[in-house]
Amino acid sequence: MKNIILSSLTATACALSAGAQAGPFDYIDYGFGKIDPDSSSSSDDYSSLSGAVETSAGPFVALESTEYGELDVLAIGAGVYAPVGGQSNVFGILQYIKADYGNNDETGFRISLGVRTTLSNRVELEGKIKHDDVYSQTDTSFAAALRYYVTPNFSVAANYDTAETNGNDLNAMFASLRLNF
Repeated sequence: MKNIILSSLTATACALSAGAQAGPFDYIDYGFGKIDPDSSSSSDDYSSLSGAVETSAGPFVALESTEYGELDVLAIGAGVYAPVGGQSNVFGILQYIKADYGNNDETGFRISLGVRTTLSNRVELEGKIKHDDVYSQTDTSFAAALRYYVTPNFSVAANYDTAETNGNDLNAMFASLRLNF
């Protein structure tokens, strides 16, 4: 399945790479890597598929499906962004979350605040703080990405993401492929 997604993203990126620069929140992103859970001494797999679509009214719709080893998280919601200077955007996202950890399913919400800034014409840095209210707990974590644009609409990134769910810390280091449309 991972090979099919990777092949599809690569083919689409090549086909769309001649287009104009896409909006900052019109994308699909696939991430894959490893997590280092505090609850065990071995690492586990991480994968995510996320995307966002800007609406004509200004906000964007954001969807994310993430697998932290045994923990599956589905988040859907909406966000807004505003330019800061010519090189940066600040953003906020409110999402409904459904988390599945073994036989323990729970729902809640996430508030994310972040900034994306262009360091050069091909390099972008993103950082965000996430506040989750799931499993009768509130947890604050963060994520960071350093993204390199191979073409104006296709990028690869190195990412670091933390999550604390139901008392378990999950630290993920992963690569991602993003297609802006």
